Amino acid sequence: MKSTPIKSYLNLTKIINYYLEWLHENNLNNFSEEKKLLKSDLVKVVLGLIWIKKDLTDVKHFQANRYFMDAIGINKLPTIEMFEIFSAKNELKNLPILKENIGINNYENIKNIALIVLDKFNSNLNIILAPETQWGPEKKKYFEDHGYVVIPDVMTSLECSGFREIALNIAQDEKEKKVGFFYGHENKFQRVWNLVNKSLELGQLLTLPIVHQIMNDLFDRDTFHEKYLLSSFHLNILPPEGREQKFHLDSTVPDPLPSWLIKANTSFIIEDHNEDNGALMCLPGSHKFNRKPSPSDEKKYNKNLIKLIAPKGSMIIWSGHLWHKSGNNKTTKERTGLLGAFVASHLAEVAMEENHTLVVDSERSKFFSDDLKRILMFDHGVKQGALAKSNHFWAKKKNN
Repeated sequence: MKSTPIKSYLNLTKIINYYLEWLHENNLNNFSEEKKLLKSDLVKVVLGLIWIKKDLTDVKHFQANRYFMDAIGINKLPTIEMFEIFSAKNELKNLPILKENIGINNYENIKNIALIVLDKFNSNLNIILAPETQWGPEKKKYFEDHGYVVIPDVMTSLECSGFREIALNIAQDEKEKKVGFFYGHENKFQRVWNLVNKSLELGQLLTLPIVHQIMNDLFDRDTFHEKYLLSSFHLNILPPEGREQKFHLDSTVPDPLPSWLIKANTSFIIEDHNEDNGALMCLPGSHKFNRKPSPSDEKKYNKNLIKLIAPKGSMIIWSGHLWHKSGNNKTTKERTGLLGAFVASHLAEVAMEENHTLVVDSERSKFFSDDLKRILMFDHGVKQGALAKSNHFWAKKKNN
């Protein structure tokens, strides 16, 4: 099965927890010593290293890695000598869960267990890499060359209709309550911010496996920390006969822009974006200019702009460096778009549009998935004991 590897501490925690549940589900009552061994810190470390594609010689490099230890739920890494002694033994040879894949020693047997669990973990969570018609080397290269790419068949037509109805109901509610955000020509364009706090169903779009796969790929770097976060998730409504925007880009740093990706924008196409209803217009390849467009650029490159035509159910992704604007909606109907802006996790301060820790209701966030909480930074910096309250907060110093 083509499945996603373990490339982050978050997923490492998930698979360790899944492994412990898997052990419980497999009846090993007649193998009490083996079961005890399989739950040990030593085995957790071996499994953890295998899942992140490290070997036992890498243990010494993890001696001070608190993140790795926290991810697998241990307080101290065993020594190399302990691993060598453990690996040479063959205490798991009788386990029925290994069936035909019995190794010559503990280490080989645990490698086989690691593969079994990884396969079941991915199948259980339905984490399967998208077919190359949606995302693969060819699609990624197109994005790198042009600054945008259209991903087909992300949502069904029925799902899109439901999402559009939810989004427009929220927008209408804000309009009637006079709390809506309006902008643009004659203040007729509407933007609904903080959708994660306004619709659980819409928020789930942000953690679709295809979105997770693409963003991890685009923001990939040599770290097991999270690669990306959510900058904002909002609805944009172009009014009937709404005018096109001005040329701009979405990477909010001074010129010259860095060559690497700061933001990647995603538009979930819940109704056709066509030639007439204000489809996004962009200058292909402009993400490589590494600078912001000037007023003269708009005149200079106007004939080179293209419209990102995309059918209902697809998804458009474009670089935060790409020069773009909303097109002119020539129709007599409003045109909607659900926009999720993602940012490289190490650049959150300069690229976050919404502070979700402030604008998301704490009661509603209880219903969020772990993946959604991750890209909202809800658990970032929450260490053991950090939330404990102290009676000494108001204590005054005693006089000597």
